[in-house]
Amino acid sequence: MAKAKYDFDHATGDGQKRLMAISMGLPQEVYTAPGPLPTNKDYGCDPLGDGKFKMIPSGDIVDYQERCRRLNKDRIYLVDENGKLW
Repeated sequence: MAKAKYDFDHATGDGQKRLMAISMGLPQEVYTAPGPLPTNKDYGCDPLGDGKFKMIPSGDIVDYQERCRRLNKDRIYLVDENGKLW
């Protein structure tokens, strides 16, 4: 059996990230190290389907305008009474 070219398992997700970094000439840690997440404010949301959103990580249920305000989104869309974005 031939010896692997690299000292890590390239069949895993982490290995694929390492190969991507190597192919671009970057240090392997660029893709394998997690980036810092903000801890003092919401950084994402899950749509609930009725025009409301569950904020991450606080868990607050908010409307579209409040979602945009918390996520610092510049573009605001109109939302009708059915929760459809325009």
